[in-house]
Amino acid sequence: MTREIKIPAAALRRENRAPFLAALFTGLAAHGYAFTNKLLNHDEIESLFGKGATVTSGRWGLELVKVLFPDWSMPWIYGLVSILLIAVSACLMLKILDIRAPLTRLLLPALIVSFPSLTGNFCFMFTSSAYAWSFFLATLSVYLFREGELKRGLLSVPLLVLALGIYQAYISVAACLFLLLMLGRALDGERSVPEIIRFGVKALAMMLLAIAVYYLVTQLVFRITGAEFNDYVTENVNGSVSLPRRVRMAYDAFLYIFSFRDFSLITSEFSRYLHIALGLATLAAIAYLALRGGKALHAALALCLLLLLPLGICCMFLIMSQESIHTLVMYSFVSVYLLMGMAAERLDRIWAPRLLALPLAAIVLANVYFANMCYLKQNLQYENARAFYTVLTARVQSTPGFDEGCSLALVGRQENLLHSFPEMETELFMGVNPELVNIYSRENLIRYYLGLDIPFADEAALEKLETDPRVLEMAEYPYDGSIRRIDNMLVVRLG
Repeated sequence: MTREIKIPAAALRRENRAPFLAALFTGLAAHGYAFTNKLLNHDEIESLFGKGATVTSGRWGLELVKVLFPDWSMPWIYGLVSILLIAVSACLMLKILDIRAPLTRLLLPALIVSFPSLTGNFCFMFTSSAYAWSFFLATLSVYLFREGELKRGLLSVPLLVLALGIYQAYISVAACLFLLLMLGRALDGERSVPEIIRFGVKALAMMLLAIAVYYLVTQLVFRITGAEFNDYVTENVNGSVSLPRRVRMAYDAFLYIFSFRDFSLITSEFSRYLHIALGLATLAAIAYLALRGGKALHAALALCLLLLLPLGICCMFLIMSQESIHTLVMYSFVSVYLLMGMAAERLDRIWAPRLLALPLAAIVLANVYFANMCYLKQNLQYENARAFYTVLTARVQSTPGFDEGCSLALVGRQENLLHSFPEMETELFMGVNPELVNIYSRENLIRYYLGLDIPFADEAALEKLETDPRVLEMAEYPYDGSIRRIDNMLVVRLG
């Protein structure tokens, strides 16, 4: 059975108005605070007028999207653009998986747009719209390929290549959508097992081809620019670990999400119990659906695909070290909610999607609260740091020897008296960070946000000062004797 392939604009047709609006309104409820305030973390301070590490991190696509999204970190514009792109992506996902239950079609987009990975993305507003574009491209590549036709499949490859060039982690989004699409077909039993497997082989070939093309383009960009992978990439590639161990790490990480709130993808203890209960109910429903049709091969295939889904969600563990995986990378976990919606709809009971709606709505609400808590905490951390460094700059300017010819040297890292707001629990969440102002971001904080455009000592001078006896005898800031002029520099010993 071949379904008519419709253009991506179908995501805005009448049938998708309700899910699109659900995503839009939930997105504003969850993230509107971030759109209407200039929230900062260490990277945001550094990349106010940039996209961060682009080519050297293998994200050459970030250089291309500057045509659409210039190098200005604009929260209102980039926030709205991101929400619109994620909302359209959610509508495409519903279309790919043929989810039709009205309540499910409202709640799944709301879950996708309130998911903590997007919250983490908005903590780094300077790349938010670019990453949302990558998410959309990865989803669109699956949408065009969902029937496995060669013509549209060839179009899917460059879309996925560009998505990887912007943010490599979204290969997991495409992989999970393909797995869910195949799982749905296995449960429906309308297509033969060989046909489903052939589609899976084609989808895998398409993704491998996209990865290969992405790698070749990356090497070509390196050759043209003279760049190479930066230390963050080379130090975090999981090359010394065996493949079986990497697979084990991926499955362990998936299970830990439910038990220890890894990456803060599950945002509260109550939400954790809901996830566990819904997960078990979904497994039972899929087992029932697989056995109901009496087709052993289809049931076996459905089981295999279900077992592969956690690997698809955590596939970045196959490449990167465990320490480098964080909240932003795990956006494909929304596949779990899509799976829940698919299972409930296929039970052919009108009560199943309605029964699912209440716990999904509770998870949406928990995510919305968590997002607003994170943004509030980030704002409070910034206000705390701004007040702290405002006093620091005032003391620098009142230090004897401050004149036009001196530079500022901040030695060490701040360890005293900055409050990190432990009252607001965001453990393991990548976005809100107690090191909001760190060694490489504090100069821009002082220059761009506090208005003191003083020359700063270079790295070589700082290295000498760290072992200078005159510095070592100084007190640590903010205590008396922590600021003094040494040679032509005003030195602040932070810690």
